[in-house]
Amino acid sequence: MATLNFNAGNNFIIPTENDMTYRGLGGDDVYIISKAIQSNIKIQIIDTEGSNTIQLIDDLIITNSLFTKNATRLTLENGSEITINGADKFTYETAGNSTTADIGKKWTYSEFVKGMGVTEGPPESGSKNGNKDFVINDSFTAPLDSVEVASDYTIVNIDVSSNTTIKATSLPEDFRYEVGVDGISKEGAYDVTIEDFSKANDKLTLILVGGSVNLSTKEFDAIENVDIISNGISGTEIYFAPDSNKDSATLKIPNVEELITDGWVATTYSVEIIADINLI
Repeated sequence: MATLNFNAGNNFIIPTENDMTYRGLGGDDVYIISKAIQSNIKIQIIDTEGSNTIQLIDDLIITNSLFTKNATRLTLENGSEITINGADKFTYETAGNSTTADIGKKWTYSEFVKGMGVTEGPPESGSKNGNKDFVINDSFTAPLDSVEVASDYTIVNIDVSSNTTIKATSLPEDFRYEVGVDGISKEGAYDVTIEDFSKANDKLTLILVGGSVNLSTKEFDAIENVDIISNGISGTEIYFAPDSNKDSATLKIPNVEELITDGWVATTYSVEIIADINLI
């Protein structure tokens, strides 16, 4: 494989040549992986100096990806392979394009690997494959690190008759809230707030009264007229379906924020939606 060396400046490099190793040398270089790459060619990137970026343009399709602790091979839809050595030293910018001043999202190698489907991150040994036929776009995201949760909980059965704030203690607690399979709260149309909920130690359990099977968080979110929002201002808020009087209950957990893009998925705290017949 021939080698193309650049200078010590901050270079914008668009790899396109077959059987070529691109070396940015000194400077902070940006390697733009684009659809300009021809079909069925092999490209290698090596750059150990400076703060360097692998920029993957919007709508780029990666049919296969292979990750090791410090290297990656990306296969594009046209059969071309891009191998990045010292991959853990690069920043990865998804849906960015310096040639059009399009700014994407930047990720560490570990975050990029997780976003590509290897949820545990780069393997310590051997290799792992990412998701097939992955499309790079603005919705690219990396799952947050999961945390160890306590195995033994003090059960807190939520039973209210008015708007109520429940304060979590320092002990691991399982907050249990009853809801019908239709998404209507069995606790009444009240606002319930759980303060000081610990993502590391506490658990939220929604009990499906009259349910026959457990649900995932996404399946619960999909129940008609149930809405879950989560952001850095409000934390996580569950809006249950309206009852026969058109009133609805809410369950709020301040300071518990999760990115919701395609349904509710809790990755940094423990949540279960359990049919009451399966409740232990």
